[in-house]
Amino acid sequence: MKVILQFVKPEKAALSPILRSDTQGMILAQLFMNPGDDFSISELARQANTSAPTAMREVERLLESQLVIQRTVGRVRLIQVNTKHELHDAIRKIVAFSYGPAAVLPAALYGIEGLEQAFLYGNYAAYLKKERASDSPEIDLLLVGYMNRIEAANAAKRVEGYLDRSVNVKFVGSQEWETESSDFVVEVLQKALFRLLIND
Repeated sequence: MKVILQFVKPEKAALSPILRSDTQGMILAQLFMNPGDDFSISELARQANTSAPTAMREVERLLESQLVIQRTVGRVRLIQVNTKHELHDAIRKIVAFSYGPAAVLPAALYGIEGLEQAFLYGNYAAYLKKERASDSPEIDLLLVGYMNRIEAANAAKRVEGYLDRSVNVKFVGSQEWETESSDFVVEVLQKALFRLLIND
């Protein structure tokens, strides 16, 4: 599934006033929620829905503060969270609550055959869209397509302990979604939706 991204100027972090911008928050979440994994600048940019130069500037700030470390393979810079930093645990808790679900669910759902689209909806989606405060600890996840529902539900559930939140999964068939042929789809489309970046 291909996703078209629109690069925009980083906005002030509405989800966590401690962070400088939502772009920074998404990059931090990608790194802190995946300790031990390396990410290129382009990968971080894609996950944060921003341009590579903007992502590079954010990474440079993180390197200066020693919150992340880097290694080079050929001409590619690979970035990894510095788990030994004294503020690691505190920052991880902040980004896990604010940006964590959007960072870890795409990887959890990657490779599920028949999964065409994935969205966060409900209170947390409204929170990500800056429409309301997050007053619910639960994450509402909508999966569109014709997939093995048990496999998809288990994949989503596996991240609950990591996020310290419940993930409620709702399934919708491709035709039902495209034709808006159910009351549920109509209702969901009228409210906040946050599309997860899941690529094949």
